[in-house]
Amino acid sequence: MDRSGSRAGIKHKIDVFYWVLQNVNDSPNPVLSIEELARLFAQHMPHGRDIGMRLEDLAADGKTRMSLPAKAFLAGDAGASFFFPGVMFSLADSACGLAVFRALGRFVPIATLDMRIDHLSPATMDADLIAVAECYRLTKPVAFARCELLSGPQRRVAAIAVGTFMLSSSSAKAPDITRFAGGRRS
Repeated sequence: MDRSGSRAGIKHKIDVFYWVLQNVNDSPNPVLSIEELARLFAQHMPHGRDIGMRLEDLAADGKTRMSLPAKAFLAGDAGASFFFPGVMFSLADSACGLAVFRALGRFVPIATLDMRIDHLSPATMDADLIAVAECYRLTKPVAFARCELLSGPQRRVAAIAVGTFMLSSSSAKAPDITRFAGGRRS
């Protein structure tokens, strides 16, 4: 019986992911880069995987780039070729969350406190939807991130998202990922 979509299956995947992080970080010779760890994280989040989210880049400039394929089932209206606002929100939330991890230099439990999206124009489905996010401020309990959602072949800004994230109080125990990026933090 496949339990991959059940709560137990999802919890197991997350537990395995954190076990891998702990054991990789304890190794004197890490075998995974920060980008590979983030990609692993992105691939094991069930909702993101189901709608086809991909991590494109965790750049040294601190920006996280993710994409969402232009698939018919992601359209808000089958007659119009526009991305459904809910999947745009999911992409922005995921990209901002990974940008927070990148800025922290650690994978710690975080929670989205608030996210706002200003839709500037329809996000057309004639090309993949691209999210470019950055964490622009960190405080002890909260991280602040913003994201641009780029649409169409011209990559025009279709929406801008701004979010705040609660940081776990157990972040001191979290695996350090900065050494995978040569000690650089964004």
